[in-house]
Amino acid sequence: SNLHTTDDGITWTFTLTAPASGTSGPGILGIQLSNVTDLAGNTGVTRYLNQSPYVLDFGPPTATITLADTALTAGETTTVTFTFSESVTGFDASDVVLTDANGTLGALTLTPDTDNKIWTATFTPTANVNA
Repeated sequence: SNLHTTDDGITWTFTLTAPASGTSGPGILGIQLSNVTDLAGNTGVTRYLNQSPYVLDFGPPTATITLADTALTAGETTTVTFTFSESVTGFDASDVVLTDANGTLGALTLTPDTDNKIWTATFTPTANVNA
């Protein structure tokens, strides 16, 4: 939708809207130019983005949370790993909710070379908690 030009027809822009179902999959984005002519009367040819299918991603990322150690003893900590199904941006401590966790979560650290998919933090249990 919203096909428009701001430079006398040289560059065209449009809005691609995700379907309501939230699905994703391969797609091809092309422009049919056989009915388009330039000022000299030359007819265009069909062009495709990168000349090959690309993936349309309309689904949200998912995350898996794992603990390195699930049975801590006094004075121990454990690494918490957040693994996302796709690259994410904007993930920070305010996105993590500790409910009845009896402890605190340290700073989040992005794991290098994971394309913004894997983050870790240290969980420290509250002193004298036996749960």
